[in-house]
Amino acid sequence: MDAASHDPLTALEELMEVTTALATERRLGTLLNAVVSAARRLTAAEGGCILALDHTGREMHCLVGQNEAAPELARLARSVQLYRAANSFNLDDPNVYAAVTGRVVNVADVRAYTGLDFSQLYAQEASTAFRTRSFVAVPLRSLEGFTLGVLQLTNVRMDASDRPSALSASSERIVRCFAAHAAVAISNARLFDENRRLIRQLDRAKSDLEEENTRLRSAQAQGGVIGDSAPFQVALSLLQRAAPASVPVLLLGETGTGKEVFAKMLHAASTRRARPFVVQNCAALPEHLLESELFGYRRGAFTGATADRAGLVHAANGGTLFLDEVGDMPLGLQAKILRMLGQGEVRRVGDTRTETVDVRIVAATNADLPVKIAQGQFREDLYYRLSVFPITLPPLRERAGDIPALIEHFLAPAAAALGRRAPALTPEALACLVTWRFPGNVRELKNIIERAVLLCDGDRLEVHHLPGELTSGGALPAPVLQAEEEEGAGLRMMVQNYEAAIIEVKLRETGWNQSRAADLLKISRRSLVEKLSRYDIRQPGRV
Repeated sequence: MDAASHDPLTALEELMEVTTALATERRLGTLLNAVVSAARRLTAAEGGCILALDHTGREMHCLVGQNEAAPELARLARSVQLYRAANSFNLDDPNVYAAVTGRVVNVADVRAYTGLDFSQLYAQEASTAFRTRSFVAVPLRSLEGFTLGVLQLTNVRMDASDRPSALSASSERIVRCFAAHAAVAISNARLFDENRRLIRQLDRAKSDLEEENTRLRSAQAQGGVIGDSAPFQVALSLLQRAAPASVPVLLLGETGTGKEVFAKMLHAASTRRARPFVVQNCAALPEHLLESELFGYRRGAFTGATADRAGLVHAANGGTLFLDEVGDMPLGLQAKILRMLGQGEVRRVGDTRTETVDVRIVAATNADLPVKIAQGQFREDLYYRLSVFPITLPPLRERAGDIPALIEHFLAPAAAALGRRAPALTPEALACLVTWRFPGNVRELKNIIERAVLLCDGDRLEVHHLPGELTSGGALPAPVLQAEEEEGAGLRMMVQNYEAAIIEVKLRETGWNQSRAADLLKISRRSLVEKLSRYDIRQPGRV
């Protein structure tokens, strides 16, 4: 009688132990070792191992091995090739035969059996005193019917003679049960690994998505502004520092530099972004109308006031109030703005009661406020209240390096509005735009591009599509090349002209600081000095 059927209770206990381990243990090696140990105990096998198919399905590798009689065999890394050549299974190998056919290999004496090739087994044992007699290979099948590998037992002993023998039918059924447990353990481990891989992928995708959302929020907060030049980046950096706080911000700069765009960016990047952003131009209304517009009024306060009305400060409560052209605000209203900044209190026209509001003030002006203070047209105390955090926006002539990107930014929507594809600028047209002084700054550039697109019928935007003043001497002087280089220069001449124009643009952008210009151009200062001499580029006003 075989070892398993001799004590069915032991077999049941072993199965329950492995089943419990399968439900509680997550380490694959521990689980498979438990399966091999239980199978060996029930079959009195000297050795045992589990071979699993790799992800390619072409090879099997040993996951766990046990053999007290020959420990070196247990440690030996086994690798069994399933294919001799492309699409040809190596069915002579007993492990491959079991894996491919799904049949149990149960041999009493491998050295007397000629139906399969045990040469690989002999080669592994060559350096040891261990010799395999009986051999069992049970296929590991998943619940879906896929082969995962093989449970291998060597030198099983089924009777009292202590001689290796083949498994009986009842023992084979029990070993199949252990093989099924091993298959479940491998399937679960692979699912667990796959889940971890998918979780890592999801984490990476989430991280990429968060990074993209951050970039998009940043782009949204910047209102689509364009500019890599140093002066513009300084202003942008100051805005980003001021955004999280609630201090008043004073935006300074010439007309058309984008002060309202910056104010919207400031609000969008602040903690108040979920609340309203309200705009009022202080130069657009007479004093009495501006006061009622800003602070509201009570019924009967003046002719036509037939009902109570809230002002813009009430509409902006919790958000941001942008006061454009604040330098033109009447003196009488400046006192009310000052009180709102100091105490957060406002009073409607025709009312005796004060109300409390929580409004962040962002003011903008192109006027010289210190001069207006000296002339008695602006309150000094209000100036200091508003200029807690001043930001000066550079004029476009100081950031000429941003002009090509701004042109591209304005070209696409201008053409799309006409149902056309954006035209390409000729080098001559680009040179005219880059060297123009732009007294109206970014707003002027936008208007010029929109007008040029309207005039352009083809796919090339040329000089004659631009306003006449850009080519009639109002542009910045172009670099002068030496006469001997002009004759028959062709493409080389065009490249040199372009290089000279870009160098001068960067010099003007950096206030003719040669070291900073060289950094922007990513060349050495010595190379820049040589190019200045070659192209005869000089700072205006210097000989």
